[in-house]
Amino acid sequence: MSSASQQMPPVVCKACVLFLIQRCYVRHWWFRLLREPLITCMRILAWWNGIDAWTHAVHRPECRGCVRFMKAELEDKSGTFRFFNKLIGPRFRTLRDSMLQTEELQEAKRIAAEAMTEAGTKGVNP
Repeated sequence: MSSASQQMPPVVCKACVLFLIQRCYVRHWWFRLLREPLITCMRILAWWNGIDAWTHAVHRPECRGCVRFMKAELEDKSGTFRFFNKLIGPRFRTLRDSMLQTEELQEAKRIAAEAMTEAGTKGVNP
């Protein structure tokens, strides 16, 4: 069965990752050197597991390509990803969040909540 015909796991956005990452990239040039290899590994695992995250319905046009969709499917389908995400994920989030101001974290949550509300009113399956 192809991944396009399978039920996509629902994606619930609690904070806009794109917003947060953009802030980190602007302030800390080295953060990209840490994050991009992790994203590349996720893309390889997604390819290996037959995941095409671009097939997800997005909340907003700017959400297209967000790694949250790929992560949701990898959590569901890849034991390797689950292992490494439990090992690396909390440390990565702690580092990322330490580079941000409280107001930025709140803004990311507001953006995500707004997108989820829009998705609900438009009937988009997030």
